[in-house]
Amino acid sequence: MNGPIDREVEVADARRSTVFRKRRFAPPQAPDQARRQAELVQSAWRHFREAAPMIAFLNTHHRELEAQPLSLAIESDDGPARVEQLLQQLPRNA
Repeated sequence: MNGPIDREVEVADARRSTVFRKRRFAPPQAPDQARRQAELVQSAWRHFREAAPMIAFLNTHHRELEAQPLSLAIESDDGPARVEQLLQQLPRNA
């Protein structure tokens, strides 16, 4: 039973299996970048205690930092310390 219909089903199955694959367009993070990112996310979580304000803070450009906190922390070794200083100046969620 290797007729044309079976072949069409095989092709359709092959296409369907590739639709939901995650594609990576950027190279993976270096281990030190991943570590700094994880530490910053944990620190921001301790400060805000809610996902929405934490995510907004991490992804919003801040004039004081001249960057987004998450990007700054990933890019440099002194980035997390600068972001921590800004976090200390912000009101804390209990």
